[in-house]
Amino acid sequence: MRSSKSNRGFTLLEVLVALAILGVALGALVKGGADHARNTVYLQERTLAHWAGQNLLAEYETGMRPLSDGKRSGEVEMGPYRFAYKIEIGAFTPDSPIPLPPVQRIDIRLWLAERGETHQRAAVSGFVLP
Repeated sequence: MRSSKSNRGFTLLEVLVALAILGVALGALVKGGADHARNTVYLQERTLAHWAGQNLLAEYETGMRPLSDGKRSGEVEMGPYRFAYKIEIGAFTPDSPIPLPPVQRIDIRLWLAERGETHQRAAVSGFVLP
């Protein structure tokens, strides 16, 4: 005769509890992976928008774009993204104990063109001698 100890196994309740725990753990892993992917895309957008802003600023610093007071807007492509931008240029006089020449301040704000201005991705500022 066999003893009852040799036929031991998991009960249905134990298997269901183990599956429930596994399901919760896998759900948390999927959510964490999705959050990581979303953050990676966001950081890529911000990095490329900042590079696009730096390129625009460099064009003003090198004289490739006319330097005149006022506001401008437009679009620029960087990598797989198209960014819309607004540029504000105005006179700036530094507050300093020694006399410094007046300079032009350039402020550039960039966002994804299809998402709208409320989803700004970068802001770049610089100063240029007139």
